[in-house]
Amino acid sequence: MYVSVVIQNSTREFDKFYDYIVPDNMKDCIRPGVRVIVPFGKGNRLCEAFVMAVKETSEFSGLKEISQIIDETPVLSDELIELSKYMRKRYVCTYDMAIRCMLPTGLGLLFREDVILMSADRVDLDRDEQEIIKVLSDNNGKISVEDLTQIVNRPVRKILNQLIEKNVVRIKSHVQMKARAKTEKNACPAMDEEEFWELVENNNVKNLNYIRIMEILYEEGSISVAELNALGFSQNTLNNMKKKGYIAFYDAEVERNPFEYDDAPETLPLPPTPSQKKALDIIYEAMETGGFQEILLHGVTGSGKTEVYMQAIAKTIEKGKNAILLVPEIGLTPQTVRRFKGRFGNQIALLHSRLSIGERFDQWRRIKNGEARVVIGARSAVFAPLDNIGIIVIDEEHETSYKSDRTPKYDARGIATFRCRYNNALLIYGSATPSIENYYRARTGKIKLVEMNERTNNLPLPEIITVDMRKEPDMGSKNGISTVLTRELIKNKEAGEQSIIFINRRGYSNFVQCRNCGYIVLCPYCSVSLTYHQAEKKLVCHYCSFVTAKPSVCPECKSNNIDLHGIGTQKVEEQIPQIRSDISVIRMDMDTTTGKRGHEKILDTFRNNKIDVLVGTQMIAKGHDFPDVTLVGILSADSLLGSGDYKATERTFQLITQAAGRAGRAGRHGRVVLQTYNPDNFSIQAAIKQDYKEFYRQEIALRKMLKLPPFYQLGLVQVSSKKSEAAMEIIKKSIQI
Repeated sequence: MYVSVVIQNSTREFDKFYDYIVPDNMKDCIRPGVRVIVPFGKGNRLCEAFVMAVKETSEFSGLKEISQIIDETPVLSDELIELSKYMRKRYVCTYDMAIRCMLPTGLGLLFREDVILMSADRVDLDRDEQEIIKVLSDNNGKISVEDLTQIVNRPVRKILNQLIEKNVVRIKSHVQMKARAKTEKNACPAMDEEEFWELVENNNVKNLNYIRIMEILYEEGSISVAELNALGFSQNTLNNMKKKGYIAFYDAEVERNPFEYDDAPETLPLPPTPSQKKALDIIYEAMETGGFQEILLHGVTGSGKTEVYMQAIAKTIEKGKNAILLVPEIGLTPQTVRRFKGRFGNQIALLHSRLSIGERFDQWRRIKNGEARVVIGARSAVFAPLDNIGIIVIDEEHETSYKSDRTPKYDARGIATFRCRYNNALLIYGSATPSIENYYRARTGKIKLVEMNERTNNLPLPEIITVDMRKEPDMGSKNGISTVLTRELIKNKEAGEQSIIFINRRGYSNFVQCRNCGYIVLCPYCSVSLTYHQAEKKLVCHYCSFVTAKPSVCPECKSNNIDLHGIGTQKVEEQIPQIRSDISVIRMDMDTTTGKRGHEKILDTFRNNKIDVLVGTQMIAKGHDFPDVTLVGILSADSLLGSGDYKATERTFQLITQAAGRAGRAGRHGRVVLQTYNPDNFSIQAAIKQDYKEFYRQEIALRKMLKLPPFYQLGLVQVSSKKSEAAMEIIKKSIQI
């Protein structure tokens, strides 16, 4: 029997299948998807590998044997193995890069190799070999390869191979996983109940604590030692009971709980509105038809898309299948999980990058073991080891966060499509502002289109008040906050209602500019303006994280007249209390949400502690449901229009519409103050009217005329070389091809 494996951490040069012989004692345990340890290369270095196929014959001769099988059950299903092959071809990555997306970090292995001295009596050793022997002798004949390398301060592998050939040393390898199951010590009765009470009756047990502990254990079966300690029973008492044979200790596995809240109130399905019922009827019909299908659910903000998702997933579970729900931001996950946990209880699992290594490992195991039926998370949750998928829902499908900016640069929507095809499952794209590409597919009949045009509470969409910032300086506004927005913030404070201020720029000021010569401080690597952060008093590049001090004089003309310009979230947070001292404010951006539950803490504080104003970037502009928010202020609404991106108008329309949708969601009339320097731009005009179809009509015509997606595909070929002439030569050849 043979296996084809791919080597972990392999470069592109070694990114291929390698065949190995399966020893007779491993044949019953080997199967596709398990990890193995194999000798690799001329030095037979032990490497971790993934079994991609098991076969009876191999076309190669002189093959090596597998050294060890790591997993009792496969960590990769047949589906995920096929997905890795698809990703390698589609996203131009290695098998290992693709597989790494599918497995939690905690599943990775830690290798340790120990050098063990077998004989120190050889005389035919050169100086380097003698040095190794001396180090081993000084360390009782055993040391790790890593420590040995540090001590001699040079590579030792070649010298060790020589010593192994001379039978002077041997290498012993140790492998363990980075994360292990969390356990706690439990106590349980070690004696039959009748036997113990007989001892009590015969006055052989005189300690009252022993009797109380045994009463608890006989009633509960077992209990954690920590709980017994908390009840006032000392560890010394428990140890004495163990010595007497009354109780026994054992380690019980405990799941690391990523849910901050286990008390989510139970909810029942709500009676659907007419538009929700229409959407559900189409979704249920698709489920009954079977096979892979795609549906675009286009619903205005507040139309109840989440309730449609939950009822569709409940129907999927009834049919014995499982579901994945993707959300674009980790910040949206707590709110979504709370609602789903109230509906589906412990059938929910959570996956995203802010979980600890142990939490992610435990959630991954729950999913793999079939203990969870619904997986919720950000982009990476699309790789959940879920079998028998019946539906995948991608909420806010237009978001750019579904595309990975690290290798492999996959698109979660493409991965979801592959998995739904593989499982003959239903794929639902949901959005109030669908991507142009998906809406075009729906309008041309390639996927089904379902529209929900009314809010569930029958309230109108929020009123949008447009402020032309070109006229504002004459009206006395300061620092980017208009007089209209100032007035509305005060009105909301007096009414006891909450407000959201959205500005798509973090930091204090957008750029530093010399007023004399016009010089702007740029990132030396990215050639973009550096943003000033007040708290750190540093200039920061938001692309590569380059940091430098703010210059006191202009580097070009040496003038002292160099100052901060523009406005970011930090500056807005500072200015809000200046409008009125009793207005409380909290900020949510990349700088304030770096902690493990940074998003959750800020959102809960705003929701529960009645903070008056939430200031933030685009992470507050979508998906959130705050019942007391009646005012949304949008600063610099047109900041994206000059970016040069062909999707700039689309992103502008989406951000304005999504941010506006946070206002007036719970029975109160909502208002939006939209500040712009380009009120006549068609994307802003369409956003003011909240008319997606009008925006689409103009944008799709423009895309067609300019030969842009969805009519044409764009690609980027990047050539780099130490010599510009060599790079140019390759470019010329590429153009000729």
